[in-house]
Amino acid sequence: MPFLALAGLVGCAPVPAQTSDNSSFIQAPSDPQALVGATPAVLSAEFGQPALRRVDGTAQVWLYHSTACGLNLVLYPDASGTPRVAMVEPTADSGTASGCTTALQRAHVDAALEHPSTS
Repeated sequence: MPFLALAGLVGCAPVPAQTSDNSSFIQAPSDPQALVGATPAVLSAEFGQPALRRVDGTAQVWLYHSTACGLNLVLYPDASGTPRVAMVEPTADSGTASGCTTALQRAHVDAALEHPSTS
C-alpha cells in the first residue's frame, strides 16, 4: 500500500526551504509535483475538501480520491508557519498520474454543480 509507505515518511520528509505561493492556479496542473509549495487555501479551491485530513505533529496529510486516482499530500509549515505541500504521492487507479489532478479537479467542479435533491 503506497499510503503506508507515505505515512512512514511523514516524520522524515524535509520542509522545503523556499516554495512558490502557487496561489494563481486557474486549473490544476497536469504534473502533480507542481503542487509542491501549495497552501491549504489553494488545495481547497482546486480540489475541495480532502476525503481524509490527518494531523501528525506539525505535518498534515491530505488525501483526495476520484474514480480515476488518489492523491496523497503531506504539508509542513514554512518559516512563517503557513502549511505548504512538501510531498505529493499520486496513485493512479486507471489512467496516468499526470491526469490525476485534472480528474480530481473535475470531480470537485462536478460536485459543486450538482443540484441538491428535493424530497
